[in-house]
Amino acid sequence: MSFDKQCIVRLLDEMPLSTEEDNSETEGIVPEQFAYRIEGAAFAHSQSSAWKIAEGRVTHYLFVTGWACMDVLTAGPPTFTVVTRPQEG
Repeated sequence: MSFDKQCIVRLLDEMPLSTEEDNSETEGIVPEQFAYRIEGAAFAHSQSSAWKIAEGRVTHYLFVTGWACMDVLTAGPPTFTVVTRPQEG
């Protein structure tokens, strides 16, 4: 996954994320999904206003794996690439 604009990134284990007080909407959160666009989260509101103004329209993405979560603030859309593992043996 990559972005073509500057990003602010936060990596968290799911445990501290589950204890974070956040008033963002939970509407649209679907079990077993990997990527979300989030609105109104404390993480996005707590970042530099000057950076957000300089970047233009910034979107908050949340990527959830089995054990960790990655928040990304960016004005660029995500690009996903499938990487194949080399065969062992």
